[in-house]
Amino acid sequence: MFDQLVEDIFLALWALDPAGAVYLGKHDYDGQVPDWSADTVAAHLADLDRLSGELLALDDLDGNQTFDRDLLVAQIEKTRFERLVLRNAQRNPMSWVYLLDPDLYMKRNYAPEVERAGVVGQLLGAADAVLDLARHRLDPVLARTIVEWGITAARGLGRMIAEEVPVAFAALESANEGRALLAASRRAAASLEAFADWLETERLPQADNSFAIGGNNMEELLRVSEMIEMSLDEMLAMAEADLEANLTAFVAAAAELDPERSPREVYERYVASVHAERGELVSETEQMLEDIRSFLIDYDVITVPSEVRALVAETPRHLRWAFAMMDTPGPYETNATEAYYYVTPTEPEWDDAKAEEWLQALNTFALEDISIHEAYPGHYVHFLHYDSAPTEVSRRLTSYAFTEGWAHYTEQMMWEAGYRAGDTRFRLAQLAEALVRNCRFVCAIRLHAHGMTVDEATEFFIENAFYSEVPARKEAERGTFDPGYFSYTVGKLQILKLRDDYRERAGRDYSLKDFHDRLLSRGAPPVEMMRRVMLP
Repeated sequence: MFDQLVEDIFLALWALDPAGAVYLGKHDYDGQVPDWSADTVAAHLADLDRLSGELLALDDLDGNQTFDRDLLVAQIEKTRFERLVLRNAQRNPMSWVYLLDPDLYMKRNYAPEVERAGVVGQLLGAADAVLDLARHRLDPVLARTIVEWGITAARGLGRMIAEEVPVAFAALESANEGRALLAASRRAAASLEAFADWLETERLPQADNSFAIGGNNMEELLRVSEMIEMSLDEMLAMAEADLEANLTAFVAAAAELDPERSPREVYERYVASVHAERGELVSETEQMLEDIRSFLIDYDVITVPSEVRALVAETPRHLRWAFAMMDTPGPYETNATEAYYYVTPTEPEWDDAKAEEWLQALNTFALEDISIHEAYPGHYVHFLHYDSAPTEVSRRLTSYAFTEGWAHYTEQMMWEAGYRAGDTRFRLAQLAEALVRNCRFVCAIRLHAHGMTVDEATEFFIENAFYSEVPARKEAERGTFDPGYFSYTVGKLQILKLRDDYRERAGRDYSLKDFHDRLLSRGAPPVEMMRRVMLP
């Protein structure tokens, strides 16, 4: 009975989010787009409510089943909150645009090319219907920043589909499948461009600044997504204290290197100036990953469950909005099992000045910190530990704060464990990344509960993360549609507190490696659930 309820719950969850199933490796859902009409969504939520009640009525569950039950009930409550309170389908055009993203089918070779091309054609063939429903369901008045990002997303995805889908399946160009895909790509790109035009003419003129979800909803978001029972005032105090601590540490580290210069000048002179030569990012990163991996093993930081390495490659062109990123296969992938660590190179057409600006931003020490976060022992090692998760539920459901909090925690933890042997330049790079996440935490609360404006949030990033205007504004605007971007620092602080409490409980038997291995033993549930397991 329990196992059947679990599967029925996932059927209802994946009906609302088939892409989530595909990313896990459930290719029965390939090419599907959800029906987000009001009646259909309500019916799926009603099914989830019924199934949650039946799950709670079960007794005589063993320990793993009890854990899974609590995780599933929390996921259902979170799904209801997202659909009925946050209302992204009504408030955020991007939620519709990215239903049409063919990226996974392009980058993962899990099936023959002709089969994946057919799936992409099916997905893109739904563009008109998806975007027509979006026009019907989106609120008449939307937040300006969210409309503007929606326009950018629609045009950007449209260009990617038109330009890069045919290239990804170029081997089929002369075949019937290739011609059909080309036609579908052109139609979908046109549909996305028309949707962007509609947003620009029908929603942007009426747009306002009503992006905030409100203080009560922020507290509820923390509760339903991460099981955190704290007031926003307590959370903001925590956010501000960690920001202050990291700012103080950053200033002190900069003064250690050069007391005559400002912290920003020290970073630029001693950290940003040290970087790979143009064209050598991939080779430098490959050696860097080996060095970091060896440190984990030599110093007993964490179990690395596999000899299989993450493969370093240049970031595909349609993903080059980030410096670097980890692409791991889902736990159910059986064919495309390679994990790629993408590093974004300078573009051939860039002049020397622009290339130097990029390489300084992706300097050696920043790249090390990013590689720790993304690969060793961050997301990639976390992925390797998923095989030890005891149940299917643990392999399928993840917490934003656990996933990103773990990766962010590892950056600080590696410095504490002695990586780079006290090199202050690495410490500055690590703290610079922490300050960005600190600002997200503070601004998420202030934007959504305290009336902070986007301009004020932009200034906050400039002053506290030492950002320039353009990236600071992008970070501030992200906060308007991603109130959960507090999760990086929240998760890190939860893990640090759990580590302290676990060490105190273990006493002389404490081992950092044991703590990490136990923490990752059940996938990525809310950290609070792992606290209950590790400190019963």
